[in-house]
Amino acid sequence: MKTPIEEQYVLKRLSLIDMGRTLRSLEYLEGMADEHLREALFRDAVVSYAKPFSDNKGIHTKKGLRINEKGIPPELKLAHAEVVNVRNTLFAHMDIDIQKPELEHYEIDGEKHHPFTVAGYGKVYVDHLVKPLEQLAKAVRAHLLLEISSIEKDHF
Repeated sequence: MKTPIEEQYVLKRLSLIDMGRTLRSLEYLEGMADEHLREALFRDAVVSYAKPFSDNKGIHTKKGLRINEKGIPPELKLAHAEVVNVRNTLFAHMDIDIQKPELEHYEIDGEKHHPFTVAGYGKVYVDHLVKPLEQLAKAVRAHLLLEISSIEKDHF
């Protein structure tokens, strides 16, 4: 990529692929009975959707390369924020304050035990986000297609 506009173009094309992956994972999720696979498909959809909105490194933009949020419909902005938050706090990072672990220490018959529970991992599949996530991916995909077309028309 020789220019920043080419970098933006490639970012938008890669983001388009991610929206397609999001939609495909949600499509497979719809008919899936296996809970483990449902969680994996949901996680894939969330990560694929949120990836273009996170800080990425480019060649011309060393930090903060991301797509804009103009394609997000106003009525879905809260859902978008929640999806990105789920990605950041449950899937991409192990934020202890979000995971809410409870650690115990005790001894039985001279043997030490250190059990713990983690609240965050129980929330891997967030059912109420499935439909809004599909709507978000479709809206962002449509917006990206418009932006890609505009770049092609004006710059290539």
